[in-house]
Amino acid sequence: MKLWRSAIRRAKTCGVRAALLFLLLASSTLPAQSIVDPSKLRLVLPKFESDDSGLRCDVVPLKPVLNYGFRFQAGYMVTVPMNQFLGPNHGWSMLTRITPVEGDKKPVYLISSATLPNIPKTKVELRFGGGYLLGEGAYDVRWMLLDDTGRACRKSWHVDVHRGHAEQKVRVAMPRETVWELSLRGSRGFPPATDDAAPLRMTIFLHTAPLFPRRTRLRPNDMMTLMSTVASLLERVPVGSVRLVLFNLDQQKELYRKEDFLLQDMAQVSQAMANIELGLVDFQTLQNRRGHVDLMADLVNREIAVQPRSDVVLFLGPAARQFDRMPQSSLEKPAGRLPQFYYFQISPFLRMNAQPVDTIKSTVAKLGGKTILIHNPGEFAKAIERLEKAGKGPA
Repeated sequence: MKLWRSAIRRAKTCGVRAALLFLLLASSTLPAQSIVDPSKLRLVLPKFESDDSGLRCDVVPLKPVLNYGFRFQAGYMVTVPMNQFLGPNHGWSMLTRITPVEGDKKPVYLISSATLPNIPKTKVELRFGGGYLLGEGAYDVRWMLLDDTGRACRKSWHVDVHRGHAEQKVRVAMPRETVWELSLRGSRGFPPATDDAAPLRMTIFLHTAPLFPRRTRLRPNDMMTLMSTVASLLERVPVGSVRLVLFNLDQQKELYRKEDFLLQDMAQVSQAMANIELGLVDFQTLQNRRGHVDLMADLVNREIAVQPRSDVVLFLGPAARQFDRMPQSSLEKPAGRLPQFYYFQISPFLRMNAQPVDTIKSTVAKLGGKTILIHNPGEFAKAIERLEKAGKGPA
């Protein structure tokens, strides 16, 4: 809400440019929808089923897409003219009902509320989105935006959720005809597949950076994608223990480290991501032009020195913006067999065949490791299969 108020104050003094800033800031700070017990909606449901309106908005449903958590993510985009809320003390609530067409056909309700700041005279249209997770199947969706004066805007649509041709071999991590809320808290603990593979000791180095290299801000969608990749690995790969390390090459520092990491620790990861300020880099970091190489060397050397060593060391995340090669002399040469090194480079926006060699790829190559370029969840599933088949070697 502080961002809303700050943007509005600037809009009063700076005109249209600041009003556009308000639009961008506000759309990124609206609260997420949460599942609610329908018994708590007795006073709202009659309004929900009514056809009266009075509130202008435009709603565009979004096609369900399989995400990196192997769950289908769907939702909508809403455009609201803000001149309907002039002055102080306004607010609204969003209510979404999603009903499976088959199965138990039990509707699921999601709700969120927002208090608006003092809105000056404006022609700005606020554009924001909402989302939810779905299992395969068909669903009817009913949506409503209800403001503090009782005005409403409604929309209904149908959703069909199914795997595409390239996703047929992907094991979806949600039961059919199931609705879950979106959350940065991590996995729902969907039971992993059972197999006879020996559990691995694994270290995951998560490059905590925007998925699109030109961005300087870690957006909620970036956070959810990165966290879902970690959750999917823990759900799919037979692991005995996991060491999770978050790092950022721009800031040249380690952000989070956890031994014996579990899915229930994902809230700590969310907090660590929320606390980083990628737009702020101190002067000493700027002065140290090869600090990112030093960080990579430190992460690797510390990893291969620890006992017992991991069987697999996985660098995971978007491509780095740095392309300095890792000198062989910067890496230690310990006795014994090294872990298997991999780099799963998540590149949803880059579909070129030839990718530049970033500092992470250079480091993994020096260690005899393999870089796998991942553009979509189907490719991520294939990369996970490779880890599932990784044999345990002597440390």
